[in-house]
Amino acid sequence: MARMETSEDVRTASHDLTDKAVDAGLSAVDSLERTAANIQDAGERLIAKGTELGDNMQKVARNFSTAVDKSVSEQPLTTLGMAIAAGFILGAIWKA
Repeated sequence: MARMETSEDVRTASHDLTDKAVDAGLSAVDSLERTAANIQDAGERLIAKGTELGDNMQKVARNFSTAVDKSVSEQPLTTLGMAIAAGFILGAIWKA
């Protein structure tokens, strides 16, 4: 009789352990799926921000180009002096 109870206890413990392992596995899969979804959402937001940044940089470059063209045509010597000063400053920074 003791063997039967022990055998039943082992079987019950085995089923309990199997159920707990399955539950842990399902929980891990759910966690990984949520993490993957969060990473995908973050990646999509990052791509959108990068696109927005690129568009803004193009606008700034066009505005800068227009300003330089206007400055060169209206005040060529002043523009040349500013370019020389900027080159000197950049050269000093580069050397340091």
